[in-house]
Amino acid sequence: MTAIIILCAGLASALTATAQRHCGRGDAAERCGGCRHEYNCGGDACRDYRDCRESPYFIGDNDVFFDGQKIKGASASSFRILREGYAKDSWNVYYLGRVIKGASADSFTTLGWGYAKDTWNVYFDGKKVKSASSDSFQLLRDGYAKDTWNVYFRGKKVDGASPETFRCDDHGYARDTWHSYRHGQRLR
Repeated sequence: MTAIIILCAGLASALTATAQRHCGRGDAAERCGGCRHEYNCGGDACRDYRDCRESPYFIGDNDVFFDGQKIKGASASSFRILREGYAKDSWNVYYLGRVIKGASADSFTTLGWGYAKDTWNVYFDGKKVKSASSDSFQLLRDGYAKDTWNVYFRGKKVDGASPETFRCDDHGYARDTWHSYRHGQRLR
């Protein structure tokens, strides 16, 4: 009986260590994977890592991998898996295993719906959002976001939208004082 208890305790400890190595080292806000949707697609149904709770990142003892490929130059000791395909170490920020050039690892944070930001820039799916202000950038919902000067849908500027009065409705619809929009396109 004692041997079974010791064996079970050892197995639980090993599983915990493996999960921590696989899912990164961070608090609940920096959990493994992350998602835009509230389901776990997993398995063959998962074709887009950004929408899955399961992370394709793996932190080994000395190396970091993305989808089975070693990430050259990544620091295993400081690597953190964020959400929606983003990760960082002490020196770089990564999106789907590739370095985001110019992103600041010190201030980088994920926002949701593919958006992230650092002190100077805003990113959508790993690409810099042109003309977005990091200081005033706010995530709305359904792919919409705004800053002091513009409204964005999935990282692209929504032409003519007023950030001061812009609000999201249901099912991808949104409006401002003058127009209605669906999935970032103005309705006529």
